Amino acid sequence: MRLSQLQIRNFRNLVQVDLEPGAGINLITGSNASGKTSLLEAIYYISHLRSFRTPYLADLINHNMRRLQLFARVTSNGHETPVGIRRSRDQLEVRADQRPLKRVADLAALIPVLAIHPDSYKLLTGSPSQRRQFIDWGVFHVEHGFYDAWQRYRKALSQRNAALKSNQKIAYCTVWDHQLDSAASHIDRLREVYISELQPVMLDLVTIFFPQQTVSIEYRRGWKAGMPFSEALNASLERDRRRGFTTVGPHHAELVILVNGKSAQTSISRGQQKLMVALLRLSQVQRFIESSDRRCVLLYDDLPAELDSHNRHKVLEVLENLPIQIFLTAIDRVDVNLPSGRLCQLFHVEHGCVYQQD
Repeated sequence: MRLSQLQIRNFRNLVQVDLEPGAGINLITGSNASGKTSLLEAIYYISHLRSFRTPYLADLINHNMRRLQLFARVTSNGHETPVGIRRSRDQLEVRADQRPLKRVADLAALIPVLAIHPDSYKLLTGSPSQRRQFIDWGVFHVEHGFYDAWQRYRKALSQRNAALKSNQKIAYCTVWDHQLDSAASHIDRLREVYISELQPVMLDLVTIFFPQQTVSIEYRRGWKAGMPFSEALNASLERDRRRGFTTVGPHHAELVILVNGKSAQTSISRGQQKLMVALLRLSQVQRFIESSDRRCVLLYDDLPAELDSHNRHKVLEVLENLPIQIFLTAIDRVDVNLPSGRLCQLFHVEHGCVYQQD
């Protein structure tokens, strides 16, 4: 899968942008605040219907305009699918192949996009929900039954929590336990398999970037190991009733990253954390490639500023060998020299305008 055409209207300072990205590496250069990151953000929005920079829609629509519009032509296995998004402050319209799309999951499945950006280190330092999202992106794109199981789980969890919060009788609080158990066990199996398959891919990269350190990732499912989820629900019932919500389950799962046996949250520097997150994302890309006949899109914002020259060169070696479409940003093209000297598709951003370069 790749984006063969991209149109952006009124997205931040990008008022009118039309470009045809290359199938391989696309390098976007420009000074700070020119619109480079906004270009990557627009691509990310096409896949996720949200930004990786802000939760506020008002930040995305150009302040002089009433709505933003995005269009992409998605090419996959010889088939082209037009995708259009129109978003105002009170209305959203999404169409793919001239048909309305109602679920974000359908859009994400059609256009799988991963991003590495200056705030990506929060995957390590932020809340467990960010690490669950990391796992679930990979599982969602590998196991098609995951999304339905997660939807069933969330619906039953919402009903159980409502009963707990309103202090209903025990029989009513537990009426949802069977549905929760079925969905939770399925979610847990898929997550566990995914992490077990991701681990060797990541460790291959660790030997390149952290050769003197021992790095491991540990999946914790959200309830006591070795205990069936139905038993965990029963054992936590009184505590759940006191607190008014369900305290065990896949919604409490965690991914722990250890460096030399210590948490990567506190034991390594900010620069090393950024490199570690890059390795996690690159591992996801490689696992996606191995498990699918499709391809994803990778966005890497301000790579030269995020890594020192030594690690930058090694990351570029990895990127150059990935058979996917990649968008990189940098202030100057000399800051991104591919090891083989291979040419990228070059674009320059200036005052919100994007120009293709030779």
